[in-house]
Amino acid sequence: MNAPELVITGIGVVAPNGVDKNTFWQSLEAGKNAVREITSLEIDQCDLKIGAQVTDFDAKAVLGAKGLRNLDNSTLFLLAATKQALDDTGFIVTDENTDKIGICTGTTFSHFWSIIEFDREVFQSGLKFANPALFPSTVINAASSQVSIRFNIQGFNATISTGYTSNIEALKYASSIFANQDMDIILLGAVDALSPSVMFGFNKLGYVAGTHGPTVSCPFDKRRNGPILGEAAIMFALEKQTDAVRRRSTILAKVRGIGTFFDGFHFGKIHPKGEGLEQAIRNAFDQSGFMPKEIDYISSCANSAQDLDKIEVMVLKRIFGAQLKKTPVSSIKSMIGETFSSAGGLQIASCIGAMHRGKIPPTINYKEKDPDCDIDCVPNIAQNKEVKRALVTSFGPGGYNSACIIEKYEDCQ
Repeated sequence: MNAPELVITGIGVVAPNGVDKNTFWQSLEAGKNAVREITSLEIDQCDLKIGAQVTDFDAKAVLGAKGLRNLDNSTLFLLAATKQALDDTGFIVTDENTDKIGICTGTTFSHFWSIIEFDREVFQSGLKFANPALFPSTVINAASSQVSIRFNIQGFNATISTGYTSNIEALKYASSIFANQDMDIILLGAVDALSPSVMFGFNKLGYVAGTHGPTVSCPFDKRRNGPILGEAAIMFALEKQTDAVRRRSTILAKVRGIGTFFDGFHFGKIHPKGEGLEQAIRNAFDQSGFMPKEIDYISSCANSAQDLDKIEVMVLKRIFGAQLKKTPVSSIKSMIGETFSSAGGLQIASCIGAMHRGKIPPTINYKEKDPDCDIDCVPNIAQNKEVKRALVTSFGPGGYNSACIIEKYEDCQ
């Protein structure tokens, strides 16, 4: 069975710089920095004190007060993003169509908070006094399962956990489901939330900004020395183009190519030549049928890590050649930090905003040029530009690499 043409008809965003898609887009265009001191987590003993947290978020205002007790932030973020996406697409879930609706969620750290809270009660108060309601949320698929329960989604429920690439890997999985099953709509999302264990772990590894230089997220800048940690949830309503047209949905973008590649280089390092990322990008181009010169904008995975940013630029030069000088490449992680599993989805959402608003988000905090990253990184100020097609890259330590190409729908009918 041939893979159907897929389109995005709804977006839900809960991010450090906005808890709906329009605020998210406006904040990106304005170059708003969402990184600030963290005051809501118990991290007194941690050297790392800043991050990009979700603020101005009221779960009860979005979801109502019922059924939220004992739910962690990851689940609340994902539930809110799902409601936004469903409202945006206008699709109504009923008992008649629920078995043709599925959800696929990418996540890596979403269950850490519940594990810590449950273990804390076990070790401090004893097993008999631990809250049993916390235990179900200690599994990695808890957030996605809660979405299915609340919104009556019974077609299928899958959780993908591949770190940085989770959201695009989930997109590939959803695409394969559409190709092999009769589905009306798939909710494609991702979530990760900050917790003390995440903060302590990355700080201990010495991987974050501030360990060997300034505590700032500055992708492509010579001063970069690691990412700033962030949190977010993203959810898309994904449909077959034929169904969306029949439903007269507002189609926001078309998915043209998805590429993934596992290079298995090293559990904690990136392939120094970026061979896996290069193959993932080329796979996305092969599926799309486009050439590099047809890409108007690249939403980069660059997260201010010394090696990651340099390797990505090196790979893009091999693929785009001289064309790269004419193609803007920016990183929204300069504003919202490294949001791990949700990063690729937030990049896709930012590209859709650029397509419909005519502005490419900047790479903020850019001061010192790095000869290894000599690209148009849209420094500090948004760039006015018509964007018809965009490439999104996502990769990181561990061997996972992914990329996707999306296109503005009105330009591809």
